[in-house]
Amino acid sequence: KANAEKERIVSELRVASHIQQSMLPPSHLQHDDVNIYGSLVPAREVGGDLYDYYIRDEKLFFCIGDVSGKGAPAAMVMSVIHSLFRAFSAHENNPAHIMQSVNEVSCEGNDACIFVTFFIGVLDLPTGRLRYCDAGHDAPIILKDGKLSNVEALPHIPVGLFDDVKYGVQETQLEPDSTLFLYTDGLTEAKDIKHKLYGLERIQKTLAANSQLQPQQLLEAVTASVHAFVGEAQQSD
Repeated sequence: KANAEKERIVSELRVASHIQQSMLPPSHLQHDDVNIYGSLVPAREVGGDLYDYYIRDEKLFFCIGDVSGKGAPAAMVMSVIHSLFRAFSAHENNPAHIMQSVNEVSCEGNDACIFVTFFIGVLDLPTGRLRYCDAGHDAPIILKDGKLSNVEALPHIPVGLFDDVKYGVQETQLEPDSTLFLYTDGLTEAKDIKHKLYGLERIQKTLAANSQLQPQQLLEAVTASVHAFVGEAQQSD
């Protein structure tokens, strides 16, 4: 009976993992103005990280987030946040207003105080003007001609904690042939067998050394670097 129950749970988690992965956008998008590649590898069958993107009215709407906790509870919140982003960005171009709406709904009935670090960006494809709002998430990195710079972010608190938070919009200019690299702390906090963290400095060195690559190859280079650092240690996030 114990084995049968275990197999049932494992089978349900496989289905849940498939559903969660199917909610994500295609891993690759090649458009006239932009080239995108993304990857999500949860530590368990399901997890709380998410990313999404789509193009509307010559604008690229995108987000990346990390739900507090792991496993099924985080995955359930992840699906809600993903749906809220899609719903509120369908008719709104200001990322701060989108964030505000996502936060207000996320706070309703959140007795467990589960929160989400979240970054929302709206890139005007003809001009390269990037408007964004960061709710406590790791700041994206801009690569241009081998040089790195962090996107400057206001110190907003994560989504889901307080419904009266006021989020502000910021903007920057992405020049032609520049790359925007977004990630969660599953990357910076990857640990080796001695519990040493991969860290932001290693990310920056890897990006600088591979800045000439296209998104897919760049992501593969970062992934290979993390795997080499972690070694035999079990994935923690």
